[in-house]
Amino acid sequence: MTRFLHPWFGIGFVIAWFFQFLNWRQLMSWTEADSRWLRNIRRYIKNEDRIEAEDVGFYNGGQKVQFWEILFGGLVLLISGLLMWLPEISGRILVAISYVLHDIFALIMLGGIFVHIYLSTIGQPGTFRAMTRGVVSRAWGWTHHPAWYRSVTGRDPREDCEAARRRLSNRERSATSVERADAQSTPQQSTRD
Repeated sequence: MTRFLHPWFGIGFVIAWFFQFLNWRQLMSWTEADSRWLRNIRRYIKNEDRIEAEDVGFYNGGQKVQFWEILFGGLVLLISGLLMWLPEISGRILVAISYVLHDIFALIMLGGIFVHIYLSTIGQPGTFRAMTRGVVSRAWGWTHHPAWYRSVTGRDPREDCEAARRRLSNRERSATSVERADAQSTPQQSTRD
């Protein structure tokens, strides 16, 4: 049954894949900012920067790479799937090559999906909430997509981040000074020998 259904589910995947391409192609067009992001991917993986580069917009280079990986992977799956589905037209050699390519690209796409799931849940806190509710905090916006944050708010993401850091630092200092004042004003109990 699975062998029978798999090609039909594949056709459904290709239809959804095609409409998603039409829907996202403009947002996923490659820019120089994406190339810079990709050149600095080691820093991103190691989480060396607290805030993404200033030119990271609504989607960063990694998200766009995954889009294009799914686009080209889907195309390979479509072509190789059709060749396997119609072996009498394609011939044995093309069918054999198609099996290998189909499996390799399915694994590449599956790996990309696992990375996507990790980054959208554990890897970047707040991202899952953004996907399910359509809302992000200011801090999440200026941290992960500074250029998008600037375009939406009209504010400088780095300045807002520094202002938030100063407020947090002032709050912590105030809390510490209140604790010290409380400790000094509390009468000491005397102990008898």
